[in-house]
Amino acid sequence: MRVSFLRFIRRSFFVKVIFILFLVSAIPLSIFAYVTVHVSNQTVMAKVNALNFQVVNQLNEQIDNTMVRIQQLSNQYGLSPVITNALNAKDSYFDYVIQMQELLRTLDTGKTTIGDIADISIYSVDSGEVISTTDSIAPLAQSRYEELIHSMEASNKAFQLIDTPSTENSFLADNSFFMRKLTYSNGTGYRGMLIITLPKQALQKAIHNINLGPDGAVYIVTSENKVIATTSTASSTEISKRIEQAIEGWNESKHSEQFVVDHSLFSIKQSGNFHKWSVISEIPVDQLSESARFITRTALILLMMLMLFGLIGALVIGYNLYRPLQRLKRHMRSIQQGNFSNSYSDYPKNEIGELGMMLNNMAFRLNTLMENLQQSEELKRRSEITALQAQINPHFLYNTLNTISMFAMLKDYNKIRSMLHRLISMLRYSMENYAQLVPLSGELHYITDYIAMLQLRYDCQIIVRTEIDEQLKGMLIPKLLLQPLIENSLFHGIFGKETDQGTIVVRAVPFTEETVMLQIEDDGLGLEPDRLEQLRRYIQHEDRGESIGIKNVSERVRLLFGEQSQFRIESNAQGEGTIVSILIPRHRLEFAKEEHSHDGSI
Repeated sequence: MRVSFLRFIRRSFFVKVIFILFLVSAIPLSIFAYVTVHVSNQTVMAKVNALNFQVVNQLNEQIDNTMVRIQQLSNQYGLSPVITNALNAKDSYFDYVIQMQELLRTLDTGKTTIGDIADISIYSVDSGEVISTTDSIAPLAQSRYEELIHSMEASNKAFQLIDTPSTENSFLADNSFFMRKLTYSNGTGYRGMLIITLPKQALQKAIHNINLGPDGAVYIVTSENKVIATTSTASSTEISKRIEQAIEGWNESKHSEQFVVDHSLFSIKQSGNFHKWSVISEIPVDQLSESARFITRTALILLMMLMLFGLIGALVIGYNLYRPLQRLKRHMRSIQQGNFSNSYSDYPKNEIGELGMMLNNMAFRLNTLMENLQQSEELKRRSEITALQAQINPHFLYNTLNTISMFAMLKDYNKIRSMLHRLISMLRYSMENYAQLVPLSGELHYITDYIAMLQLRYDCQIIVRTEIDEQLKGMLIPKLLLQPLIENSLFHGIFGKETDQGTIVVRAVPFTEETVMLQIEDDGLGLEPDRLEQLRRYIQHEDRGESIGIKNVSERVRLLFGEQSQFRIESNAQGEGTIVSILIPRHRLEFAKEEHSHDGSI
């Protein structure tokens, strides 16, 4: 069933049309899906890039704002009278204490104003002390700012931002420091320094909530390309390597705001302020395109589902076409094989169903015509057989009456009485029994009477032997089939030898698995080769000749047992007798309900 359906799909015009329509709809759908996915991917990529760069800009602005406030605060404190007075020498300890208290309040106010800074400290050159909002007043040698102050003193800059991320001093490594020299009013030197401590923890806190995915990261980098804050969880070595690649790619792209390096999209924004810090964001391209791939996968899945549903629909339609067409095909094959009695009533209510019902009507009409034709042929065949049988009876009666006439002339009344008794029995068998087929045993009884009549006429002992297979005793053969053959064996074979005795063998045995042989063999004169060949040609043609009995037997066998039956005459040489064989197909044989057999010799 499955193979036939697949063959139907390959050959059916209707299914091909359905698949063509499916392809016609599938191709625009595929194009639409491709365009949708492509546009969606481009849109998503553009939106992600824009948002990423917006985050970098906002973070850079936030840092710039902090730095501007720090710079403004340093400028303001550089001119503040409170700080100026605190840097001057004090006449009394009381004045020193008052000024220090006022200075600390001022520094606390500035620290509160900016908010992100950890400490504001003042270094006084005259006193050598460091005043801090978080530490007690201490000499420079005891202050944690000592290294920074010495570094600033060695510099010729009025202010600078100092970052030491690689130092072993945790205080210096964890903070950035904005330092300004507080100069004298005449500009001849500086009398102190302002130190504003910006904790890197505040920078880390500023970028903590920025989520660029599991592999994305944000970096805040100094002008010396040192990372002071990042969201990356990689090692410091790997982070330094990534920053170097980013800066190198940025320089190669001529300071483009966005570029791709080593399968990662970088966005860089460098501040134009004094600190020159840079904000760098990194998003792997694979991660960046994850949303696009999700859209692509979703679109492909939907497309494949739609195409699968379309294919299933095409197969369902094809199968619905296949079933009635196969039923119609089987119906037509049944009619082709000559079976007109089958009728299919489960055709669908469509054009195919109408064709099937018309085929039913045609089969019914053909069946009726075939039955009428068979009846006509059967009547014709019966008429032919009756006519052939009628040809045998006059021929036999002529010979019999001639014999009785001869005994009457000789006044041999016993033989006349015996012959008449035999003749009445034979006539009753041939005329009162209207059946065309009779049991083989009944035919042998008829042959017994026939040979007994001939022995009364001729002074010759005729011996008849029967070799009948046990399974074939009840086989039905045409009535009066053997009598013409026995007659020819006697008159053209045994009597011609002018001997005192002759033998006839009647056989009914299996010949092959599909054939049964009925055979008459005599030990008479036999036939010369030319005469045998002439007789064979005569039997195969419809013209009549002198051997009416053999011709009739041959035609009766053909009419009753079909063209597969055979009628053979064999005679090896002069004086070796004749064998007449009738080969009958087993499937054409019929058997009597009550078997009658005759065995022995006469």
